[in-house]
Amino acid sequence: MRILRYVKYAVLVCVLSIASSCSDVFEDINVKNENQPQTSDLKDQYFAQIKNGYGAWYNASIAASPAIGFASADIVTAGTASWGSGTMWYRPRTPLFNSQTPDPVIIINFGAWYNYYSGIPIVTNVLRSLQDPEFKIIIDKKDYTKRIQAHGYLLQAMLYGNIALLYDKAYLFTEDSGSAEDFDYQANTKSYQELIAFSLDRIDKAIAVLEQDIDDPDPEEVMPGVTFTKADLIAFANSMGARLLANSPRTPEEAQSIDWQRVKSYAEKGITSDFKVRYDEGWRGKVISRDNGMNSFALFDYDWMRVNQKVINMMAPSDPAAEYPWPEGVTSLGPVTNSPDARLNEYFTYADINNWFAQSRVSRPGYGWFILSEYKYTRYQDVVRTGQGLVDHYLQVENDTYLAEAKIRLGESGAAELINRSRVGKGHLPPATDSDSDLMEKLFYERYVESDLVWLNLGFYDKRRLGELMPGSAYHFPIPADELIQHGQEVYTFGGVGNEM
Repeated sequence: MRILRYVKYAVLVCVLSIASSCSDVFEDINVKNENQPQTSDLKDQYFAQIKNGYGAWYNASIAASPAIGFASADIVTAGTASWGSGTMWYRPRTPLFNSQTPDPVIIINFGAWYNYYSGIPIVTNVLRSLQDPEFKIIIDKKDYTKRIQAHGYLLQAMLYGNIALLYDKAYLFTEDSGSAEDFDYQANTKSYQELIAFSLDRIDKAIAVLEQDIDDPDPEEVMPGVTFTKADLIAFANSMGARLLANSPRTPEEAQSIDWQRVKSYAEKGITSDFKVRYDEGWRGKVISRDNGMNSFALFDYDWMRVNQKVINMMAPSDPAAEYPWPEGVTSLGPVTNSPDARLNEYFTYADINNWFAQSRVSRPGYGWFILSEYKYTRYQDVVRTGQGLVDHYLQVENDTYLAEAKIRLGESGAAELINRSRVGKGHLPPATDSDSDLMEKLFYERYVESDLVWLNLGFYDKRRLGELMPGSAYHFPIPADELIQHGQEVYTFGGVGNEM
C-alpha cells in the first residue's frame, strides 16, 4: 500500500514514498517514531506510542488540507486555492483530481488519507502487543494495561472513523490482519458504512474496557494540556461516538435512517465542557510530509480564509452590510452595525475588503464575487500569534447539538434547552422552545456559528447530510489513485453534477 513514505517519517508511520509498501503496519513497537512528538521517559514507551497516535489523529484533523477545501460548504470562504482546494469549491464544481502525482501534498483529497493512515501502524502494534493475556504494562507499580488498550481502541476508532467521514471507502488493517505479504487489499476494502460500524464497535470496546479499569488518571499527557482521567476518557469516547455516527450520512435520507437513539446515548454520556489542546509546536497540523503549523486557525490569521458572507447574513439578516449573496460589482459593503447576535463582535473582526488580496481574484476562472467577505474569524487569533494557549477542538456545544438533534428526530422534548445554552447564553438571542417550527434551523445556526468554525470539517458534514451542498460538490473523496493502481483497482473520482457520490 502506497500510503507514501517520506524520508522524515520513521518506521511506525505509514506515510511512505511512492515506491514503498505498507508493511510497516506490522513492524515492532520499539522503533521510535520521529514524525510525532515523543515523551521523554522511555520506560513509559507505551504511553509514548499512544501520544504518537493522538498526534497523528489531531494533526490530521486540524491540517490546512483538506480544511481549506471546506469552503465548499459556505461556512468559510477561501481567497486562495492552495493545496489544490479549488477542485472542491470552484464554481461551477469540477471533478476532484485523482491520478498519479509526484507531490500528493498539493492534492486536496490526498492529505487526510496519508495523515490519518500515519497513525494506523502505531495503534496496530500497540493492540497486537496486548493480545497476549500475560502481557502487562506496569508504570509506578500500577497496572495500566487496560488503559493502554482503551486508548488503542479509541484511537483506532477515531482514525478509521475520520477516514470514513471523508472517503467513500478505505483499507481496513487491524491487529488481526496478519502479515503484510498476505494482506488482501481488495477483500479488505471497506465502505464508509462498514468503517463507521467498525469504529463505533471499537469505541464501545474502549468504554467497556475502561469500565473495568483502575480509577487513576493517565500517568502523563497524551496530548498537550490533556491528561485523561478514567471518567474524562469515557466521556470523550462517547462524544466521539456521537460525532462519528451523526456526521456519517451522505444524504438527508441516510441522516434520517441512522440510529439516533444510539447518537442520543453517546451524547448523554459525553463531554460536559469544551475539549481543548494546548497550541504546542508539533501539534499545529501538517500536510503529509510538510507544511508544519498549517491549520485552519492559522489560515484565518494569515487571511487566506474568512467567514462566509452567508454566515454574516444569518447573524445580521436585516443589515445591508450583511447582504447575501455578495452583490456582483460591489467592492465593499462596510461593517455590520445591526446584529442581534452578540457573537458577531466577539468571534469575528471587520477587515476592509480593499486590503484583502482575494478581492483582485474575483475574475479568475473558478472564483467569483461569492468569495468576498469583510469578516475574519479571530476567536483564536491571540493563541496563534503568540504560539501559546489552548485552542478548542470539540466544544460542548457540538455535543449538546447532537443530543438536541437526536431528541428532535426521535420526537422527544428537551432539545430547546440544549440549544439555548449557546443561543441565549452566548448569543443573547431570544430563547428557543420545543414547539418552534424552526427548531432544527436554530440548532444548525448554533452549529454554524460555534462548532463548525472550530473544526471546519463539521460544516461540510452538516451541509452534506442536510442536502445543502451546491450541486456538483463531491460528497466524499475517492481512494488516492496511487493506492488503487498498486492494488489492481479501478481509478475513479467524484465531483461535477451527477457524480457527487
